[in-house]
Amino acid sequence: MDKLTVYNYSVEILSGLIAKRLFLKVLIFIRMRTYITLLLSLWFTTSFFAQNPEDISLQSQILFNKGDYISTIEYLDKSILISPKNGTAFYYRGLSKIFLGDYSGGCSDLAVAKSFGIKPPDKKFFGFLCDPQFKLKFLKENYYPKVDLLPENGYRPVYTYKDSLRGSLRSERTCYDVTFYDLRIKLEPENKFISGSNTIFFRVLKPTMRIQIDLFSPYTISDILWNEQKLAFIREFDAVFVSFPSELEINSIQQIQVNYSGKPQKAENPPWFGGFVWKKDKKGNRWDGVACEHLGASSWWPCKDHMSDEPDSMLLTFTAPKDYDIISNGSLRAIVNVDKETRSHSWIVKNPINNYNATFYMGKFTHFSDSVTNSDGTYPLDYYVLPYNLETAKESFKQTKEVILVYEELFGNYPFPEDGFGMVESPFEGMEHQGAIAYGSDFFKKNNPFVHKEYDYIIVHETAHEWWGNSVSATDMADMWIQEGFATYSELLFMEKRFGYNDYLKEVVAKMFEIFNFWPLVENRGVNENTFASNDVYNKGAIMLHNLRCTINDDSLFFKIIKNFALKYKNRMVTTDDFITLVNEFTNKDFNPFFDKFLKETGLPILSYTFEKKDKNILLKIKWSEVKDGFEMPICLRSGNNTFRIEVTTKVQSFELKNSETFRFYNIWSGIDGVEKNAFTYYSTRKEE
Repeated sequence: MDKLTVYNYSVEILSGLIAKRLFLKVLIFIRMRTYITLLLSLWFTTSFFAQNPEDISLQSQILFNKGDYISTIEYLDKSILISPKNGTAFYYRGLSKIFLGDYSGGCSDLAVAKSFGIKPPDKKFFGFLCDPQFKLKFLKENYYPKVDLLPENGYRPVYTYKDSLRGSLRSERTCYDVTFYDLRIKLEPENKFISGSNTIFFRVLKPTMRIQIDLFSPYTISDILWNEQKLAFIREFDAVFVSFPSELEINSIQQIQVNYSGKPQKAENPPWFGGFVWKKDKKGNRWDGVACEHLGASSWWPCKDHMSDEPDSMLLTFTAPKDYDIISNGSLRAIVNVDKETRSHSWIVKNPINNYNATFYMGKFTHFSDSVTNSDGTYPLDYYVLPYNLETAKESFKQTKEVILVYEELFGNYPFPEDGFGMVESPFEGMEHQGAIAYGSDFFKKNNPFVHKEYDYIIVHETAHEWWGNSVSATDMADMWIQEGFATYSELLFMEKRFGYNDYLKEVVAKMFEIFNFWPLVENRGVNENTFASNDVYNKGAIMLHNLRCTINDDSLFFKIIKNFALKYKNRMVTTDDFITLVNEFTNKDFNPFFDKFLKETGLPILSYTFEKKDKNILLKIKWSEVKDGFEMPICLRSGNNTFRIEVTTKVQSFELKNSETFRFYNIWSGIDGVEKNAFTYYSTRKEE
């Protein structure tokens, strides 16, 4: 194939990957990045220039190939003045601007090129940067196929009363605090049916005669009992409002028992689109489970289904066909033969646990174990896998201990030693179920985004969630970046601990290329918003923390902040403001403008610049634009063989680049070679006229 055909084919592959890149766990795109970037440069400097010698000189070929996008743009500016209808020149000036970080200017040039009939083969590749319809198409196809998404609503769904019932803190919820759940469920896998009860123990915070619990509407509630009395209740969508015959006294401890039955929702694509997984393993044995993050625990058991309230402890008892094991959270308390056909497994969780992390795995498992010793003592690592994968699992899971020890160094000791650490081979890819992590990566056989393939993505990421998500838990879905952003950033820190700062930066670049900037990371509270759409809570959340580290520019202080956050809010719920307040206190600076930009807006900070060439020197002026006063963040600049870390503010700064004909800003297109420490940040650029 000729170079253009190879380029077109490669970009089509990448385009398909971007369009299909639904979930954090499937990350092939980032490993194609370098290949595609090289192809762009190769085709641009050979095919295009060779085919258009009358428009573009050999000098421009050399400039672009050297990464000298400033000089390339200057040359193309002159070319366009001479031939203003040269669509091809607009097209490649647009590419040069994008490589320089000027996404707005680059997209404008590409739009002009398109008006002249230049149809770039990389339309989909740059779709997420330049095409407003790409956002709508992506979200419609992958997250909201049955929902109208309107640009005036930021391509977010219109929230209804049902969403408010699910996500808001109404008085019927804030009047009580759950202290303990006693969940008892009978599993009938052949009928895909469950039945049982949940006894909810709670402390009354405000005098009340009515509380809200939650259970999906398809389930039948046979009765709700309080002090051996049947209570009246009404159902609105998936909310259940329970009425008491007399007012409950403040600070009193109460309990209700909810008896129910029904068919659970089947998971469409677990764990991302959750529900029950009814499956069989390779030997034809049952292999079932559940994942319900965002969907909600009330999709399979009655509870107070709001992220702000976790029980202090929990008992989970599952009755199932007697030939099968049931693995759940915490420690195994008892196995009891119920009758000739069934037996029950009871598991006790001694620590607070958020509702969506309560889970079970049913199958024929074999068990092996390890342990970790730290300053608090020794706790077990328990692994449950399918028997035919035992030897492979023993080898693969050796790294788990190493990962845990790195995280203990970074974030403090493991938060749940009384419950132990567990990992279970699951019929879906992965999920951070507390003390019983779902492992479904098929032991290195599935996609691994890391540079160092010897480390398993599920182990590294989901283990981080024991600190970020399971211990430090978001109060609302609007704060989900705390759980996913910190867990994703933990991956990068683990790689830095193992392989050094340069490899850390390689992972940083990979995450930057996965950011879509579709929605603000923090926006709508009280509606159980699906903040996972586009996965920015993972990757942009992680990169924001990286940018914060660069801006603080004191690694000792930065890591102290992160560790203190993990310890201060151990086994507690947090909000975004809790973290911002902590950062401001430790740095004695106001980082609100920084967080406002990365959390509450989709647009990137714009590095506005002008430059003037004088003799052999360049006078460069830079500042941050489209940010609030007080925003600060460093960049790294390259001029000749020299690199400079510059702390940029909203005030214009001037620099004289001596003996230099050009310069370049370090960004995701430039690579990391030669970049200064704590200077490689995430932003866009704009040349001011």
